Amino acid sequence: MTTLQSHLDEFNRQGFTVFRGAISEAWADELHAGLLQYLKEPHLPGQGDGFRTRMFERGEAYIRLIENEPIVDFAEALLGEKCHMFCMNAFTTKKGKGFDTWHVDEELFFPLPEGTELDERIQMPTYLITCIYYLVDVAPDMGPTQLIPTSHRSGQHPPANQDPPIYKGLEPVTINARKGDCLIFSGQTWHRGSTNQSDTDRAVQQMMYGKRWISQRFWPFINYVMPQDVIDYAEGNPRLRRLLGFHQHGPYG
Repeated sequence: MTTLQSHLDEFNRQGFTVFRGAISEAWADELHAGLLQYLKEPHLPGQGDGFRTRMFERGEAYIRLIENEPIVDFAEALLGEKCHMFCMNAFTTKKGKGFDTWHVDEELFFPLPEGTELDERIQMPTYLITCIYYLVDVAPDMGPTQLIPTSHRSGQHPPANQDPPIYKGLEPVTINARKGDCLIFSGQTWHRGSTNQSDTDRAVQQMMYGKRWISQRFWPFINYVMPQDVIDYAEGNPRLRRLLGFHQHGPYG
């Protein structure tokens, strides 16, 4: 059995790690069915075709996922005991579609001049992570997630003139996931979701955790009000309340 520390070491070394069987197939099926039902409803602002946000509002199966072990244990070990969930999206990818442009998420946190590298003694700081739960088996023709190992240390965007981009001689790793697996990666790692060439929709549930000072991304952001049933569900559970964003006083308020 791979230990939590082994996953942490692998993540810090290559920019991602995979937990096999992070949730049961039955739980994955429940999440998948809930997503498909949600996709039949008109999408709200901030959502789109095949894409839904704030999945923790959709019932117990989703709220429980926020504190699913060992994934949340990994997040707390990496980000600190005050970390929280800041985003919970889900989406499907149909045939011919994909997020197939190599990219980093949001922006570069530690840009480096071209031709320079971090001292190997420096561990790349991590402020937030993306956790992708696979709700179906992902065959090679379904557009699996691909990542470039160690590229989270590059301080660079993927070179536009390379497809696939190569970093320090390392080529893409393809995540051939099974239903219930969870990929955790740094958004600074060069990655993409390749094009789905099959007749089966790819379906994933995302969970993002960040340090306390990473703002939660719940549309419409500053005016968002968490539903009372979500708050009630977390009553008497300090860990879940903190993961939902109910923090103690801190340095800035």
